[in-house]
Amino acid sequence: MLSYKKESLKVKKISEEERKKEERLRDVTLLLQQIVQREETSLKLIIDCLIDVGSINYANAKLSNPPLNKIMKVLVGYIKPVARTIALGWLKKNLPDLLTAWLESKVSFEPVPISKDQAITGNLETVPNTTDEAVTSEIEAAPFKESFGN
Repeated sequence: MLSYKKESLKVKKISEEERKKEERLRDVTLLLQQIVQREETSLKLIIDCLIDVGSINYANAKLSNPPLNKIMKVLVGYIKPVARTIALGWLKKNLPDLLTAWLESKVSFEPVPISKDQAITGNLETVPNTTDEAVTSEIEAAPFKESFGN
């Protein structure tokens, strides 16, 4: 037998516009999840390219000794499969939400504050727009220019 508590439920009332916006953003996230699943091979290739470029840049910046530099570049070849697997898992988990939040920030027309912890962990509701004064004044002068890349 079901019993109901007499406590009133605390339901947050949201406007129809807000509900529709949240629903559409959920749709965007689901579509991005599907893209990530379908394009796994492309993601693996992108990750491989980024690992190669990152390892070269790291070796050149941190290791001035040429023999150590070459050893580092060779070792990256051995750890690349492990790094690819870890990066792919992270991307599958976080990319749709992060990309949706970034896209939302591009169409929201107002900066959304975010803490450093949220940015590092990827635990965020939205990504902020740039707060640089020069960019902000340019955006205010032409609000659609940055959003559409013109």
